[in-house]
Amino acid sequence: MSSRNRANAHAHDQQHIRLFRNDWSALTPPQVGNWRPTKSVSVVIPAYNCQESLDLTLASLRHQTYPEELLEVIVADDGSEPPLELPKIRPTNCRIVRVPDHSTGWGRANALHVGATQSTGEIIHWLDADMVVFHEHVEAQVRWHHVSDEVVTLGYKRFVTGWATPEEVSEQAAEGRLDRLFRLEETEPHDYVEKLINETDRLRAGDHLNFRAHVGATAALTRSLYERSGGLNTELRLGEDTEFGYRLTQTGAVYIPEPLARSWHMGPTHMMTKGDALRRYNHPHLAELMPHPRYLRPAGNRTWAVPLVTAVVEAEGSFEMVRTCVDRLLASDQTDLKVLLVADWAAVTDERRSILADPLLDRRLIMVTYRSDSRVELVQEVPETVFPSPYLLHVPAHLGVDPPTVRRMIKMADDWQVGLVRLLPTGARSSDGAVALWRTSALSRALRVRRPDEQLDKVVAEVAGERWASGKEFTLSDLSTLPPTKLVSPKPRLVTGSDKGRASASDVEVIPVGGVRSLAAATKLVGNRVAREAAQQVKLRLKRPSRPAH
Repeated sequence: MSSRNRANAHAHDQQHIRLFRNDWSALTPPQVGNWRPTKSVSVVIPAYNCQESLDLTLASLRHQTYPEELLEVIVADDGSEPPLELPKIRPTNCRIVRVPDHSTGWGRANALHVGATQSTGEIIHWLDADMVVFHEHVEAQVRWHHVSDEVVTLGYKRFVTGWATPEEVSEQAAEGRLDRLFRLEETEPHDYVEKLINETDRLRAGDHLNFRAHVGATAALTRSLYERSGGLNTELRLGEDTEFGYRLTQTGAVYIPEPLARSWHMGPTHMMTKGDALRRYNHPHLAELMPHPRYLRPAGNRTWAVPLVTAVVEAEGSFEMVRTCVDRLLASDQTDLKVLLVADWAAVTDERRSILADPLLDRRLIMVTYRSDSRVELVQEVPETVFPSPYLLHVPAHLGVDPPTVRRMIKMADDWQVGLVRLLPTGARSSDGAVALWRTSALSRALRVRRPDEQLDKVVAEVAGERWASGKEFTLSDLSTLPPTKLVSPKPRLVTGSDKGRASASDVEVIPVGGVRSLAAATKLVGNRVAREAAQQVKLRLKRPSRPAH
């Protein structure tokens, strides 16, 4: 068997490797120049009024080492006037697709999506129309997709201030000498991206925020992964790479930076020249769709299109017990949370019945209680995943959480970077009755690689790890042991504490709020606190030594 055939056979065998978190070390792709590619690739280039720089990009793609019979280049013209044209120096299989009228959408994300849907390759490779790529650029990235369908590869780029002609680019690319087109010491790296990559052992030791490296071209992924993630959000005008990278993470994608996929970026990025304005625009748009990173979402009891935590409660048991379970979740100090309440709600009809002897009375009362609550959704079945929400929380209806429970579970999951955290109630002998926090990215990957005879939790532990904790330690309550008079919803609380930061439950004073008496109690509490602080300030002044007279 030739060395190329051996490389291809080895690549095929690696498709079944189960990767742990973002550690891609177990994958060994074929060596550049010493293998025979088999998968088709579509390079998709969004373009708008940029004929001059597009000519350079296409000239560099004319001499790629990837087989031309497996390579197509799609230029998605986003309404340029005059329309873009294919230059003389271009790849063999290259065409322009005109993005439909702007009434259906516009911008880079929309153009990329149009190009992706009209392309035919098994692998989609993003590239911007202001980049000059080295001759092995496509091959270096795509070889990884021959050994795993789970990966997203990231190329490298350096920013240049000079210029070149298409003829110069084509000549240097044909000789494999594009590194000589510009002086390296006069160019700049993609600083914060390379810093993230270098500080995390090329993302292998990174965490759930690895997607921050997925910004701008160049990147590649399989078409199947693109479709599983839902594709680019065509409504975003900026920040689409980051938001798409976030969703790719939730599908369980593994990010691999590829240093051999080099390129020159003609001129600085908008972030380099208009960073503050771009961040001001992007933050509210991304905050709506991305719970991570957490700084995007300011403090406050607000709701978002994609919640940080989606809790699932099966509405089994009495109305009072289910209500107590759900209301305790809604009273969590982690307010970025939504509850899916599961039952056969379709069975609750408005036909004539004996009202108080209704066999579905408890379910009916639960439905009436929550059908108008924006943080609760009534669903028929337990969802397999809550993508794109990053955490799925299963809470049995007979268990009640305390305000910090959910937040502490998330902290444990993130501190240990595990895919599953379970709280075992006191006296429980199996995990069936546990509260379970599943990381969506680990769950998505486990659902794809699991064999029919495997337990899902075991596969999640294999691809991301798991942790157990005592329900007692996390203040978990067994509601089934409480008398009916104790099955009540937690009352709203007035919390007073230092303005210097969020106080913990142990160092704040809380009182219930509701009615005139509660308001009077609250007023009295605040007044007493102010008086104590004033007295303390007087004591401090008395203790200070007096200053000598001058």
